[in-house]
Amino acid sequence: MGDLSNTSTQQLQAALAPIAVPSRSPRATFANWAKTFECRPQRVFAPTTVLQCRQAIELARREGATLHPVGVGHSPSDLACTKGWLVLMEGLKGQVRVDHEKRSATFYAGTTLHAIHAALARSDPPLALPNIGSISDQTIGGLISTASHGSGVTFPVLSQHVRSLTLALPLPGVPVVRVSPEEDPDLFKASLCGLGATGMMLEIEIEIEEAFRLRETKEARGVDDVLDNLDTIKHSAEHVRVWWYPDGKGMVVGRANRTYAPAQPSASLIAHFLGFHVTQFFLFVSRIFPSLTPFVGRWAWWLSKEDSVVVDDGYKVLNFDCLVSDRRSAGSVSHQSFQFPQYALEWAIPSDNAKACLIEMREWLNREAGDSGGLRIHFPIEIRWSCADDIWLSPSYGRETTWIGVVSYRPYGLPVPYRRFHEKFASLLASHGGRPHWAKQHALRPKDVEHLYPKFQDYRRVLQRVDPDGVLRSENVRRHIDGEDIAERMFKKRPL
Repeated sequence: MGDLSNTSTQQLQAALAPIAVPSRSPRATFANWAKTFECRPQRVFAPTTVLQCRQAIELARREGATLHPVGVGHSPSDLACTKGWLVLMEGLKGQVRVDHEKRSATFYAGTTLHAIHAALARSDPPLALPNIGSISDQTIGGLISTASHGSGVTFPVLSQHVRSLTLALPLPGVPVVRVSPEEDPDLFKASLCGLGATGMMLEIEIEIEEAFRLRETKEARGVDDVLDNLDTIKHSAEHVRVWWYPDGKGMVVGRANRTYAPAQPSASLIAHFLGFHVTQFFLFVSRIFPSLTPFVGRWAWWLSKEDSVVVDDGYKVLNFDCLVSDRRSAGSVSHQSFQFPQYALEWAIPSDNAKACLIEMREWLNREAGDSGGLRIHFPIEIRWSCADDIWLSPSYGRETTWIGVVSYRPYGLPVPYRRFHEKFASLLASHGGRPHWAKQHALRPKDVEHLYPKFQDYRRVLQRVDPDGVLRSENVRRHIDGEDIAERMFKKRPL
């Protein structure tokens, strides 16, 4: 990669003109997937090559601008937003190489997981990622930058499967470096949950294995039964997930294991119609009459409580269809929207604290349900697991982790009350040693982060080394990592 130091500012501006998004273009305004946060950056670029990415960084550095790379903006928070320069990474996409001997594949950072699944499936023999989360709409760069996770008590967050990263650093000339456990291990560990601030990700080399099917069973169980057997349940399969329907007074336990059995996909147009369209209408009605919300929760429990078995390609099973997802092509690799818009929150607590936390949560929710003016929550509450890792800002750093996530659905994209519920939920999870998911809203400041993450100051030292001028510091990073007084609702699209 050539040094850009000798390239004039005029040459950089001319080179970037073709990828600059016009100010009147709809793409000049960026909103996250849930349409809850929105920004109009000073400039927006849509590169398709590594050189264009580097040129944008060099020009920003010279002009004293901040620049933030973003994938598809799937984060429910303002992590993707900026008033500075925004670089849309979705054009830097595709498979770079597959190394069968090392059992790894390299992709450009703007490649979505849907595209990765398709590319690996075309390999000979077919290949797959070892684990994924509930959705595949994100770019791999965004997923790695936030230490996103799947579920399985023996599986780490997805960033732990990364073998190496290629980064463009916001230093004079924009050097491109390859980092790994052997090559600049500090920058590598910092970047595996780097929040887009440790360098612009260009390529990600990630672990792969031969393609596999999963057989997943789902069974309805009582809340007491699950809580009493939580440790047994989490170890009962390779991938275990639990969905709790508080108004239905029950939980669904999903267990998935690798199998060689023939595919037995589950695709019901009737279930889709009831789960998505009818449920969304019911939620719309409960938005007007909040007292009806518990009845919608019981409806969702009724839809979900039937025992079921599905056998399919691993990524299709792990991508969760919770009957409130608008799948444009059920069971295919085509792009899918995860769920209708929602406010989402997720925290990670030590697994040793999970049972006590969930018992306290049930007591709280029961009090709210018994109060005519109490909070009316949506469904389900999702419970997942990951093993301990050594990624500096990973919520699973140093401990086996139970992830607990909640949503407040926005039928037809309309706002619903959620802030009091989120505040109480976050307070409860924090009291059990919780760490928030970095892609979702939270109120942590540097002192809070330092208390939760032993390597926080190491992370900050890496930031200072690779970006002393703060070129890649988004407002989100400056708020939560640097401690700047930046309002949490600066980019809020529709304040409540």
